[in-house]
Amino acid sequence: MTLTAPLITVFGATGNQGGSVVRSLLQNPSFMVRALTRNPNSPASQALATQGAEVRQADGFSSESMVNAFTGSWGAFVNINSDDKAFEQGGPTEFDMGKTIVDAAAQAGVRHFIFSSGPDCLTLTGGKIRMNAADMKYKIEQYARQISRFESISCICAAWFLENFLIKELAPIFGGFPFITDTDGYLTLVAPKWGGKEDVPFIAMSDDFGDIVQGMFLDPKAVEGQVVHGCSDICSFDELVGTFEKVTGCRARFKPLPSWEAFDTYGIPELNDTKAMFGFTQNNAGKYFGPEPTEKETAGKLKLKTSVALGRPKGEQQLMSVERWCRKHFSLP
Repeated sequence: MTLTAPLITVFGATGNQGGSVVRSLLQNPSFMVRALTRNPNSPASQALATQGAEVRQADGFSSESMVNAFTGSWGAFVNINSDDKAFEQGGPTEFDMGKTIVDAAAQAGVRHFIFSSGPDCLTLTGGKIRMNAADMKYKIEQYARQISRFESISCICAAWFLENFLIKELAPIFGGFPFITDTDGYLTLVAPKWGGKEDVPFIAMSDDFGDIVQGMFLDPKAVEGQVVHGCSDICSFDELVGTFEKVTGCRARFKPLPSWEAFDTYGIPELNDTKAMFGFTQNNAGKYFGPEPTEKETAGKLKLKTSVALGRPKGEQQLMSVERWCRKHFSLP
């Protein structure tokens, strides 16, 4: 008798998080992967199909669409794009979509549910800071935890994307680092201080995030109820630019802003939460993931579990360090 591999359905499959999860799972023949997208004909969707995913159209606001999309799924990973234009003021909210998705997954019989969540900023700062995306995701997380039909439910929070430093359009917002030299000849990272011990968590989205989530699916009961810190490495902004300088030979430095309020969003709505993030971490002793200290040990164990399952050599089983990531993307030929 041939046993069918468990099917994992990924909502938000063409985004940074979902795409990383799909690509990691597709390396493991023990899983089948269904990628949900609004537009199955988009280049990103077609790329996933070419790699072996079953690509299916789904509407996160439609209960019928989501039940159909989740039918037959053993597991589900869900990440909602908080910057979705569908969440314009006065319209349906991210929570409305999240509730529809959670209910549909439960109705369809999904056994193991992993949600990309965020910290409870408003509570953790005593009502001082509201980070809309994180607060909304936390609200969805709490709703999902009340669903009794899942065998396991766990969450992951993504740290600062290292890939953000590869987006040249973002560089001017952060002082020009790592592409635009300032008048003093430095590649200068300008941002508020992080707070606490200045231990900023970073995630190599392409290299690690999907493997961490796959590790959660490899033994869902082991992470039942947990919020995993989606983190590849932890260092201060000073250490980050110092590592970049060592790897590239380019002069680099960190210039902290006098306050988190001084962070300029340039009128870009998507940066409002970035600004609030600095306010949150400064008011939460530098702890981004919640009330507990930032750690990468759990993510490291999950990465290792996936790497062993995929038969990777020992040298490729660890999380991506900031130094290795800089060497991969910025080292001189």
